[in-house]
Amino acid sequence: MTYQATILKTAFLGLSLLGLAACQHTDVAAPSPLEATMRNTVQMVRLPFEIKAEDDGTDTPSAQTLASLNMFLATTEAGYGDVLMLDSESASPDRISAIQAFIKARGLTYGGTAKLGSKPAEGSVMLYLERYVVTTPNCGEWAAETSNNERNNPSSFYGCSTAANLGLMVANPRDLVAGQNGGNSTSTAVGAIAGSAPAQSATPPGNMTISLDGMQMSAPMPSMPSSGGSK
Repeated sequence: MTYQATILKTAFLGLSLLGLAACQHTDVAAPSPLEATMRNTVQMVRLPFEIKAEDDGTDTPSAQTLASLNMFLATTEAGYGDVLMLDSESASPDRISAIQAFIKARGLTYGGTAKLGSKPAEGSVMLYLERYVVTTPNCGEWAAETSNNERNNPSSFYGCSTAANLGLMVANPRDLVAGQNGGNSTSTAVGAIAGSAPAQSATPPGNMTISLDGMQMSAPMPSMPSSGGSK
C-alpha cells in the first residue's frame, strides 16, 4: 500500500468515526443550568393592624374600634385562605374574645393568639392577617435553548402557560405548597372508585305500560341482576 493510500484510508476512517460521534448524544430531560425554570413562586406575608386600647379603659370594643377594624379587613380584601391571629400580652381575655367573635362573625378564619412581631403597646392588640401570595412565571420570554438542540429536549419554557394558569386559578395559593387534609383528597376519591358498587334496592319491580297502535297493555318490569351476585 502506497503512502498516499494509507493517508486516504486514515482520513476516511477518521471521518467515519466523526460521523458516528455526531450521532451519539445524551438524551437529558432536564434543562441546562443556564436555562430558567418556569414555576410559580408562593410567598407568605403578614399584614399587621394595631387595635388600640379604649379611651374609657373598658374591654368591649367601641363602635369606632370595630369600624376601623372593619375598614382594615375591607381594604386588605380579607377572605378565603386568609388566617387572622392576635398578639397581645396586656389585653384582657374578654377583649380578645370580643375581637375573636367579630372576626368569626365575618366568616373569616381565626388562628388564635401568637407572638408574631414586636411587643404590642400597653393595652393594644396587634392583629395579623396571614395570607399566601403567588407570583406567576413570565411566559413572554422565548430565548433560544443554549444547550445542544440535537437532544430534542423540551425547552425550559415548556409548560409555562399551564403553570401560570394554575397559579391564577387556585383559590388559596398555600395549596400549591401543601395540599389540604380532609375527606376531599385524591386517595379518598380513588378509594371510592375502586370500592364495591352500592347494593341494588330490594324494592320489587313495578309494571310498565306500553302502547301499540293505540292499544295499551301492562307488563311487569324485568328485575335487574344484583351487582354482588355470583358470576
